[in-house]
Amino acid sequence: MSGTKRFVLPGDSDDCDDCASILVVDDEELVRRFLTSALKELDYTVAAAENCDKAKELLATEKFNLILCDVNLPGMSGDEFLPFCKSNYPSTEIILITGNPGIDAAVHAVKKGAFDYLPKPISIETLQNRVAAALVGADRQGPDSEHQSTVAGYKILKTLGSGSMGVVFLVEKEGMQYALKMLRADITDEVSQRNLKRFSREADILSGLNHPNIVRFLEHGIWQEKNIPYFVMELISGQPLSYHIRTGMLTIKEKISVMKQVASALGFIHEHGVLHRDIKPANILLTSDYVVKITDFGIARITNSELTITQESLGSPAYMSPEAFGGSDQYIQSDIFSFGTICYELFTGQKPFDGDDIAEMMDSIRNERPIEPIQLAPDIPPYIQDILAKMLAKRPEDRFSSANDIIQAMDHQHTDGTSGITSRLLRVLLLKRPTWR
Repeated sequence: MSGTKRFVLPGDSDDCDDCASILVVDDEELVRRFLTSALKELDYTVAAAENCDKAKELLATEKFNLILCDVNLPGMSGDEFLPFCKSNYPSTEIILITGNPGIDAAVHAVKKGAFDYLPKPISIETLQNRVAAALVGADRQGPDSEHQSTVAGYKILKTLGSGSMGVVFLVEKEGMQYALKMLRADITDEVSQRNLKRFSREADILSGLNHPNIVRFLEHGIWQEKNIPYFVMELISGQPLSYHIRTGMLTIKEKISVMKQVASALGFIHEHGVLHRDIKPANILLTSDYVVKITDFGIARITNSELTITQESLGSPAYMSPEAFGGSDQYIQSDIFSFGTICYELFTGQKPFDGDDIAEMMDSIRNERPIEPIQLAPDIPPYIQDILAKMLAKRPEDRFSSANDIIQAMDHQHTDGTSGITSRLLRVLLLKRPTWR
């Protein structure tokens, strides 16, 4: 029996009953057999289910450290099974498997809490490495609810979500509730060091930003017991903008308000030398009073700083600017393009660019002209359509030079009866505006 192929939770005895337990969920019998056999060869305890209903029955009676789940399943899909598991079994890691991999889907899955998103076919080596990484992450990601209930004086109430870099907990201190984000360990020192730099950058960025439309940062430090960094943020009660886009319940007036608030927050961070680089609906929260809160600065860049992540695919493909693909330099206008993509989707209900894979998505963003918004949403104000055209210009120099200019253009909208001064000002703000035709 090879010690390198076995995972025993630290502190446990070297006994087969203490090996990590894995649940395989796949409707293809051959795939289930392959995964089950391969994992048993690595000395894991393995159970299998052909669909999510059977998996739920097993989860109700047995404890699993990790779930390997196919995305395309009859009945409940793997994408739908993921939030169920993260809500009911937050300490169990989940790796999604798919025969139709896509970058956007992978990013979405990790943001929802999946540890990884693997394409079929899977090699034994890849399976071994990713399973081991997930199990190490599960063991080290944060406090054990049965043995540890506090972190740096904050009482852990439950897990709110987890991703490839950090875990967010609902915590309480002195009668007040907060969100505490903690770095999770990974399988290699190289990855851990990269995550630590990225995590520390987010804390540094948030600590210097104080704006009503940016999630408020409270404090950061090191959890001494496990030497893990953390930071504490205000707890936002609300839904991401992606939820409001999907439900389509916002009025035109509310959409315009959201647009202005996001522009205000972007203008503020840009003035403070920060590029967000991952502006998308999932990172924009709306409170019950429709107050915007921008969050997730994990891949933000501080201008004129060496603290930046290189050789990584940054951002979410559907919301990336043309220059963001291929590692080109990004500027304020790159965030503005991403913001324009969000606004187009907010007002029309669909993304301006699409593609079945990353290559098609990149080609669409770089070369295709979106459908004129008014064709999809006849009630969209003409001046909003004009502003969107300038935000989505292919060349950075043809976009707004700042997010504050977007607000100014909105405030000086051209309607019947406006003064010539206002009309001229709007034309100046929309100079070199691309058309939709």
